[in-house]
Amino acid sequence: MSQVLTGKFLAKGLAVAVTTLMMGTVAHAETQEQKEIKQLRQEIEALKALVLQQQQVQQTQAVQIEQVKATPQQSAAAPKALSTKSDTEVKLYGFVRGDANYIIEGSSGDFSDVAKTNGQTNDKFVATAKTTRIGLDFKTNVEGAEIGGKLESDFAGTNDSFRVRQAYLTYKNWLIGQTQSTFLSNHAPFMIDFSTNVGGGTTRLPMIRYGFDLSPATQLFLAAEKPNSSAGHNELNAKGETVSVEHNKSSAPTLTAKLVHNFDDKKGNASARALVEVTKDESVNDRKAGWGLAAGTTYQVLEPLKATIDVSYTQGVNGILYGTNANAAFVHDADNRNIEQNEIWAVQTGLTYSILPNLKTSIGYGALFADKDSDYADLNAIANKEVQQAWLNLVYSPVKPLEFGVEYVNGERKDFNNDKFKDNRIGLMSKYSF
Repeated sequence: MSQVLTGKFLAKGLAVAVTTLMMGTVAHAETQEQKEIKQLRQEIEALKALVLQQQQVQQTQAVQIEQVKATPQQSAAAPKALSTKSDTEVKLYGFVRGDANYIIEGSSGDFSDVAKTNGQTNDKFVATAKTTRIGLDFKTNVEGAEIGGKLESDFAGTNDSFRVRQAYLTYKNWLIGQTQSTFLSNHAPFMIDFSTNVGGGTTRLPMIRYGFDLSPATQLFLAAEKPNSSAGHNELNAKGETVSVEHNKSSAPTLTAKLVHNFDDKKGNASARALVEVTKDESVNDRKAGWGLAAGTTYQVLEPLKATIDVSYTQGVNGILYGTNANAAFVHDADNRNIEQNEIWAVQTGLTYSILPNLKTSIGYGALFADKDSDYADLNAIANKEVQQAWLNLVYSPVKPLEFGVEYVNGERKDFNNDKFKDNRIGLMSKYSF
């Protein structure tokens, strides 16, 4: 009996223990699952917050991008350095340049002057920084019309003084002020020597010029310029020597015209030019017209090779082409008082070759030939009959703003008396452009 009771008691106790154990396990399992669910919910909430934050960042960036797009951007080709009260854009440019020349034989100046050389200077070293240049370009819009201008100076005036090279304004198709004569061209091979080459020129004159397009590739320029020719006649001085005395007057502007045409996808350009001026010899109270014609071309033969050639003819004109400045444009015969004009053919040609992107060389030739059989030659025998010049240079640019160059120039002039004078020199150049 007792054994039966004891067995029942043990069975019930075992059942209660098993039940208790199972309930504890279930309760523990439920508690662990709840913790995992809670942790998972927290992670989901954190992920939502991160996604929301990322969306806000993207929206902010999109707004900033639109603001940048809406902001007017300044043109890289024409940076606005500064402006005036009238909101005119002003661009500063120029260069600092130094030159040194060793004169083997020739003129005594800082640069070649073969048209005036007397051959008496030799074995001489000269140096200067007077070609240092500074300029300002102006641009503004007034009532839809673009107005521009230029003011450019250097230190190559008389006794190395500060001088104005160019000063002009532009309005629509008009140019008013001082700049290079319309009769001149850009068909000149590169030359380091600041005096420029025989057969070409850089003469800058006050003028009024009008230019317009005949076609997208062709432009025509018409100008009225300040007369610049000189003239004289022979007189005897106190020593009994024959000298030329200037008696020249102009009562009307010099008229010039230039036709410019680009061809072969702008690899080449050509020009034709004309000039007419009327001058008066006050000593004989008579007037005579001088005139000139010219044509030339520049062509990029190959990617690294550029060729140029230009030919000019002038009669009674001597103030524009370099090489004629030593001559009077006309003289008169003291006996019959006729005005006799100087007639000149001029040529300039050469090649420029880019050896490397930062290394180039040029070879050039320029010449002037006057009519030796004219009455002018008989009356002005000391004037130039021939002026010739050849040059070879090499220019190296280690970095973009810097240039260093060396050049040999060989020149000679001959007057109507057949007297010859040389001008040979070696030049060095350094330049920093800004």
